[in-house]
Amino acid sequence: MKIDDWRMTHMALAEFFDAWRVIPRIIVAGYGYLLYWVIVEWYSKLTPYMLDGCVSDKVIECMVQAPTMEHTALVVTVVGISAPIMSFYVNTSKKWNGFTFWNKPNPAKPQMLTEEKPLD
Repeated sequence: MKIDDWRMTHMALAEFFDAWRVIPRIIVAGYGYLLYWVIVEWYSKLTPYMLDGCVSDKVIECMVQAPTMEHTALVVTVVGISAPIMSFYVNTSKKWNGFTFWNKPNPAKPQMLTEEKPLD
């Protein structure tokens, strides 16, 4: 197999992955799952609980309130990551401008000479 044929195949595969945005979509889907799991599965199911072995006359002193500030900080952090994740998804793609041959010049595409413009 010629080197240009091999390169064309791999460039077509790379262009396919870029056109369908496979990797960024996997990252966004993973973030969506993480967000769902943290908020719905974990945070919303936190309940207050009693400390084992607590000796106090008041029941409220033996209770641990949930969710705590630490739990809320984790949820806020996970939700706050959405801006960089979406920015990554929107701004990552390559501008494809064709294929350049290594072994031979392409006669169908003549080289263009640039003219220097005089300074005004």
